[in-house]
Order: sequence, then C-alpha cells, then structure tokens
Amino acid sequence: MAVVERTQSEAQRRVQILNAARNVFKEKGYETATISEIVKQAGVAQGTFYLYFDSKKSIVIELARLPMAEMAEKLMKILSGTEPFEELLRNFVRLGFEVGAESPDLCRLMHMSSENTEAVKEFEAHSDVTRQAVGMFERFRSSGQMVDMNPVVASEMFRIIMTGAMQLAFATDPRPAPLSEIVRATEIVVVRSFVTDPA
Repeated sequence: MAVVERTQSEAQRRVQILNAARNVFKEKGYETATISEIVKQAGVAQGTFYLYFDSKKSIVIELARLPMAEMAEKLMKILSGTEPFEELLRNFVRLGFEVGAESPDLCRLMHMSSENTEAVKEFEAHSDVTRQAVGMFERFRSSGQMVDMNPVVASEMFRIIMTGAMQLAFATDPRPAPLSEIVRATEIVVVRSFVTDPA
C-alpha cells in the first residue's frame, strides 16, 4: 500500500509542478520565469523540481504533450475521411487553430521563444501529428493531388507555416487581424503551396 501511495503522491507532485509552471509562464512569460518561482507556487523544494524535470525547457515539452496528443486524436478522424486533399488540408489548418484557441497560453509558450521553438520542434518531429502529416502527404502525392514534393519536406514546410500563423494568432499582441482572417489566410497559403490544382 505504501508504494501505491508514494506513486500517487509522486504523480501529484509532478502535476503540481506542471500546473505551477504553466501559471508562472502565463503570468511572467517563459524568458523571465524562474524555477524558484515555479517551485514556490507549486509548494515544493527546488531539489524536488529536479527529480522530475531538468530545466524549464523540459517542462515546456511536457506541457506540449497534451495539446499534441489531442491534435493527433482529432487529426486521425480528419485524415480517415474521403474528402479531396484540398479539403483535408483546410480541415487540418482549422484543427490547428482550434487546438491553439483551446489553450492559447500553451500555444504562445510553444511558439514564442526561440529556445522553446527548437525544443518543441524536436519534440514535434517525433510526434504522432508529424507521422500523420507525412502519411497524408505521401497518400496525396501518389494520387497526384499534391505537388511533386518529398512528403517529409512537405510536412516540415507545413509545420513552419503553421508555427508562423500560430505566432500571429496567439503570440502577437495586439493580434494584427481577427483570428478568422488569419485562419483563412493560412488556408490559402497551405492550399496554394501543396495542392496541384487548387479550386
């Protein structure tokens, strides 16, 4: 019984630290937030922090896992449809913004800092979302609906376009245009970049 209790309390401490980090990042921003502030808000000792995370960057990766997992699950449904490539791409773009709007603080955190961008980019490179995107591009390249491009390169270019769009939508203050306009512009850029004969 003691092992179960210890495991539960360890899991709870990890969640406490993650929640505190998210609050501190939201309040102070990633660059100015300190581990001292995170542990103070979490109510744990500084040494406890390092039992679970080795840096602020590792917390960002952990915080990114939830929206990425949600995105992968929803994307699977989108990609299992029979719509033409252009419509699937539009739905993929909309999904990215939908997930971003549900957690704008995490979206901002993932796309604001250059240090985070590199860490998140590395995480995303091995994510289910990336594997699904590569599979989608392979499928439509072979059907002739996609411009002739390496699917891995296409997936990375798509990620770069979406990252820039997410920065405009969630990390730029004030936002340069309404969210709906940014979504529509992103759809146009993505469709024109990858679809052989866009409508």
